[in-house]
Amino acid sequence: MIRKINRIIQDFLRPKRLMLGRYFWDRKDKKNEELIGENRVKMKNVKSILFLRYDGKIGDMVINTLMFREIKKRYKDIKIGVVARGAASDIIKFNPYVDRIYNYEKGDEARLAKKIESEGYDILIDFSEMLRVNQMKFINLCKAKINIGLDKKGWKLFDLSYEKDYTKHITDMYARVLKLLGIDSPDLSYDVFTDAESVDRIDRKLREIGNPKDIILVNPYAASKHRSFNREKILAIGKKVLKNPENTLVFIGEESKSEEIYKIAEELGERAKYPMLHGILDVAELVGRARYVITPDTSIVHIGVAKGVHMTAVYRLDTGDNNSVVWGPNSKLVKQVFSKDIPKLGEEADINMFDVEEIAGEGLL
Repeated sequence: MIRKINRIIQDFLRPKRLMLGRYFWDRKDKKNEELIGENRVKMKNVKSILFLRYDGKIGDMVINTLMFREIKKRYKDIKIGVVARGAASDIIKFNPYVDRIYNYEKGDEARLAKKIESEGYDILIDFSEMLRVNQMKFINLCKAKINIGLDKKGWKLFDLSYEKDYTKHITDMYARVLKLLGIDSPDLSYDVFTDAESVDRIDRKLREIGNPKDIILVNPYAASKHRSFNREKILAIGKKVLKNPENTLVFIGEESKSEEIYKIAEELGERAKYPMLHGILDVAELVGRARYVITPDTSIVHIGVAKGVHMTAVYRLDTGDNNSVVWGPNSKLVKQVFSKDIPKLGEEADINMFDVEEIAGEGLL
């Protein structure tokens, strides 16, 4: 009850805070119109671009990598900086198309913005659908010459605005941004680069479990419990995978789930393994070694697409947000399976209402 009351209060206050935030921060000291022509950036005058990815979402960062590469292919001398947070920073840690990574911490925006301002970025690109007050402040204080934002027509803080088509894959939106930068018909594939240490750690982990040839990787958990497989479904998937005597079932999951996964692996038998991994780059490296991946988590889906791996991605039915299209795999190597649960008003759908027999095309498992 207390949580519900708090949510109602926050929903009431949010638009008022945003309105106040725009009053203070929706402004720009100087309009650098010499950098804009025909609703595009005049790229011949651009030496640096800053991307704001402070949401910490791993999957979003994986998809964003297509932009870094395509810009460097066209403008090899442009400096690319990325503001990132958490494990999403690791996704681009070894990306050769990224020159600078800035660690974003909530409450420390002013210090970071001052550092960025001192480096004098020409272009700043933000991907927020709804800007919070601290983000408005941060963008204002970075003082890039040109600010580009999503659906920001009418904002004084932004010089150029782009749109998101909710009937198309998210890569369509990134292509729209690249068009503003003079790049047409881009390659929309993703990049995930791992390092020698991750390669070595995964080599060692695989030796420890017998160097299996046919790895079927199962990621049971997503960020929300409503999007995670339950124990019954994990066991059913495991049994399906292990029907093929050539398969080795390998689980991945956070350390907080280790006790549960160990018990499930023990119940499934000796061909079910759960190696403890070091971080998201170890996960990415292991995904790249798998013959097949099964996951309800879009971060793993996008990593798998970057690695060119066959997968089954489990989604909840769309309820007006078109999520399975906008954030879908966008790859012929991935089969989408949908939970058939229709939630009651105010509740979340359960992802476990799907038939395990739908997983994987014939011959893939």
